[in-house]
Amino acid sequence: MDDKAYLKHFIGALHRDYENTLKDLTPEQFAFLPAPAANHIGFVAWHWVRTEDNIVQFVLQRANTVWLEGGLDVAWGLPRNAQGTGMPVEDAHAMRLPAPSVFLDFARKVWAKTDDYLDRLDDTELARITKVQPIGEIPVFQVLGQTLIAHGNQHLGEIWLNLEIQKK
Repeated sequence: MDDKAYLKHFIGALHRDYENTLKDLTPEQFAFLPAPAANHIGFVAWHWVRTEDNIVQFVLQRANTVWLEGGLDVAWGLPRNAQGTGMPVEDAHAMRLPAPSVFLDFARKVWAKTDDYLDRLDDTELARITKVQPIGEIPVFQVLGQTLIAHGNQHLGEIWLNLEIQKK
């Protein structure tokens, strides 16, 4: 498996796992706080999809994000540029997103843009060095592996744990 196939496989699996995990949630499950310092599923999912959107669209392609193209900051009353990193826990807890089905419409648009980008990847692009805050200057391959695959799986596990806590 080459680098491009590796990225497409694991990012695609991550997208499917988020889709399958979020698609049948109720608004109450989406907003459930499992512990005082933990975040609700809506915030965690929003944070990761916003991160993917920022990384793939803005950082790697210098294009407008799906978030801004759709005016979702205004429509949903959420931050224009922030995606949750370093956000005070009180602000994260107060954040309310639309129903999971509406959120997933946004996520699917981000994922489609990511898939388009991945389809166009070549070895030159994968080796290109780019700056990602707060990580620093790293190759595109590492950007995708670290901020999408590793980071996305970390938050998917957080969502799954939240759902397990809700079952008790």
